[in-house]
Amino acid sequence: MNFVKESIFLNALRSFFVALFGSIGAFFGFFFVIMLCIFLISSSEDKKKLPSKLTILPDAEGNRKELSVSSPVILQISIEGVIGSDPITAEKIEEILLDSREEAFHNDRVKGILLVIDSPGGGVNDSDIIYRLIKAYKSVYKIPVYAYVNGMCASGGYYIACAADKIYASPVSIIGSIGVISWPPYFNAVEAMKKIGVSALTLSAGQGKDSLNPTRPWTADEGVHRQALLDFFYKDFVSLVTQNRPKITEEDLVKIYGAEVFPAPDALLKGYIDAVVDLKRDALTALVQTADIHEPYQVVCFKTKSWWKELFQERALPVIKHEFSLPSEMSLEPCRFQYRP
Repeated sequence: MNFVKESIFLNALRSFFVALFGSIGAFFGFFFVIMLCIFLISSSEDKKKLPSKLTILPDAEGNRKELSVSSPVILQISIEGVIGSDPITAEKIEEILLDSREEAFHNDRVKGILLVIDSPGGGVNDSDIIYRLIKAYKSVYKIPVYAYVNGMCASGGYYIACAADKIYASPVSIIGSIGVISWPPYFNAVEAMKKIGVSALTLSAGQGKDSLNPTRPWTADEGVHRQALLDFFYKDFVSLVTQNRPKITEEDLVKIYGAEVFPAPDALLKGYIDAVVDLKRDALTALVQTADIHEPYQVVCFKTKSWWKELFQERALPVIKHEFSLPSEMSLEPCRFQYRP
């Protein structure tokens, strides 16, 4: 009889603990499901947030508070420095344009582009590709593109500016230099080599492959083919300018203005730009009006430098280095065609 009572007691105790631990397990299971749902929801919301490499800039009124993910956006792209050098490369600009249609910007939030230019120009290829990327973006998404010159807009910089619907400039900016140059210049070292008793042998195959070799005398027609390339690029540049800037005629550009640069007021009279304004916000205000934005908007720009480059640039210790090098005018590297003063 005692054995039966003891068995009933143990069974009851066992049932109690089974129910208890079952309840605890159910509680933790329910808790886990809730936390998982919260995590998934927060993850989906994070995807809509502005990416970390994006910087919020002040609007025309000086406001730079982050707005909702549905607010309209003006994308600012900086063309500052030598084109073709990091970060102003065709690859980086294309990356910016692609980023501006993804994640938090996937629903056509970008309503206009403001190019901020302070550049002496640069490589022919990068200048041309950046120009065409911006033109294509403008055509596909039907948005206005304005340019604001803040210092210099010469050669390749102006090439890119021609992609804009309107070009504004600060009063002391300089604009122009429609031309192309092979840089660094070619040089001939034959006479110097003779004086120090040095000779050189260059092996090549293919007619003209040895053209403008600095270690041998040049022929009378040396460089004719490379000059033809320069003429091709120049003709293309002139055509691009006259197509996008109707006040500038080909005759005036080639025979009068040439590759000169002009202060902003003169550039305005000649048709290189559309207005001289005091500050960038004036160009931004005009762009917002053209984009037909009547609500709070966000001005943003994407960082184009990778974090590890910034880290090493900021924290690298100074290095003392001894080296011998020729000046750029005597560089042995192949000459590159550039839109630059």
